Amino acid sequence: MKGRMKQWKWTLVALIPTVIIVFPLYFIAIGGFQTVAEIFHRPPYWFPPRPSWQFYGDALVTLLPYLKNSLIMALGNLALTLLVALPSAFALAKFRLKIGKSTFFLLAFTQMLPATAVIIPLFLIFNRFRLINNYLSAILGIAVFTIPFATIILRAYMQAIPTGLLEAAFIDGASLFRVFRSIVIPLASPAIATAGILTLIMAWGDFIVSLSFLKDRTLQPMSIGLYNFIGQYGVQWNKLMAGSMIFAVPPLIVALLAGKSIVAGLTAGAFKE
Repeated sequence: MKGRMKQWKWTLVALIPTVIIVFPLYFIAIGGFQTVAEIFHRPPYWFPPRPSWQFYGDALVTLLPYLKNSLIMALGNLALTLLVALPSAFALAKFRLKIGKSTFFLLAFTQMLPATAVIIPLFLIFNRFRLINNYLSAILGIAVFTIPFATIILRAYMQAIPTGLLEAAFIDGASLFRVFRSIVIPLASPAIATAGILTLIMAWGDFIVSLSFLKDRTLQPMSIGLYNFIGQYGVQWNKLMAGSMIFAVPPLIVALLAGKSIVAGLTAGAFKE
C-alpha cells in the first residue's frame, strides 16, 4: 500500500504540470472550430457548440504560401548547423586546444544571451554585406543560436567516445578526416540525431530573426504569416488559433516520432562505462 501511495503521489506531481501545459493548447485547438463570439463566451465552452472546419480551412489557405519559406529556412539552417557543429564539437572534445575552454565558455555564454541583444549587431553586419532580405540572412541569423547549442550537445557525447579507439585508427594509417568520417560520426549518430531534431524545431519556430531580416512577404516563414490574422480593426482569434495549431503540427509530429531518440541522445554521453 505504501508503494502504491508513493507511486500515485509522483504520478500526481507529474500530472499537474502536464495539465497546466495541455489546457491552453486544448482551448487553442477548439478555438479554431468556433466563432469569435463563442471563444469569448462566459463561462467558456469546454466543447465547441457548433464546430466548423471553415476557420481551419481559411487558416491553411492563408499559411500555405509561407510553408516553402519555412522549409527552406529550417532545412538550410539544419545543414549549416551540422556542417559547423560536428567538426567543432570533435575538436573541443578530443583535442587539447589552447583556447578550448574559452571557446566552450563562449558557446555556453551565447545560450544565455537574449535574442534581442544579438539581432542589432547582426543586422548591422548583414546590412553592410547586403545580406538583408534573403534566405541566407535568416539562415545565418538563426545559426548564430543553433550552432552553439548543437556543438554543446555533440561535444558532451563525443567526449565519451574512447580515445584509444581513435588512436588505434591513427596507428593503422587512417587520416584525421577518415577517423572523423568513419568512426566518430557513426558512433555519435544518436547525438547527431538529437541535435538535428532540436535544431530543426528551433529553426521552424523562429520569429524574431525572420521578422528582423526578411521584409519581403514572399520570403517570410509561417511564424510571421500568422500576422495576417491580426488586422487594423481587430484580431481574427478563431483563424489565429487555427493557424497556430497548423503551424505547430510539423514540429509536434517530429517530437512525437523522435521522442525516444532525443532522450537517448541527451543521456548517452552522460555516463562512461
